[in-house]
Amino acid sequence: MKKSFIVVFSTIATLFAGGLVSCNSAATTNTTTTPQTTTVAVPTSTSATTIPVAYLNIDSLVSAYDLYRDLRGTYETKAAKVEKELTSKSRSFENDVLKFQEKVEKGLVTRSQAATMEQGLQKKQQEFVKNRDLLLQGMAEEERVMLNNIQYNIVEYLKEFNADKRYGVILSTTAAGPVLNADPSLNITTIVLDGLNKKYAAENKK
Repeated sequence: MKKSFIVVFSTIATLFAGGLVSCNSAATTNTTTTPQTTTVAVPTSTSATTIPVAYLNIDSLVSAYDLYRDLRGTYETKAAKVEKELTSKSRSFENDVLKFQEKVEKGLVTRSQAATMEQGLQKKQQEFVKNRDLLLQGMAEEERVMLNNIQYNIVEYLKEFNADKRYGVILSTTAAGPVLNADPSLNITTIVLDGLNKKYAAENKK
């Protein structure tokens, strides 16, 4: 289950990495301190247009986002419970198989009894597989919901954060890229994280 959770975090980063977050929707003006901005010249048929640009590191943002930490804790608790349940049922089935084999090898059951016992084991195995698949599907859904919640809240906050349209583009990047080199003053990760956590804390008080 821990591996599965690492995949979730990686998926979140993949969704954001290199993506352009549109920040032109109307919302309440944000009063957060604005870092230095730069502009990118975009040539057109008649003139050049400048676009203010900023970027954030999605790995750092998500890992320190309180919503992510809370959802991660809930997910890991459920994952541990599912893993414990599956391990217990798997061991129980293995013990039943060993007992059956021992009785057959020692001639303690008739062929008719052995056939009945074997059918019972096959049915138990089918029930185990069915239950396992349902549990794993449930955890996969938990992953999707968690990912969607994190992505949605970050994007929605960025709309509020950039309500004054100070940036024409906000880029997301990870430790490995795609933004490999940039002026640190354009990095708004800390500012966005602070705003996200304050908003999350305020919503939880309601």
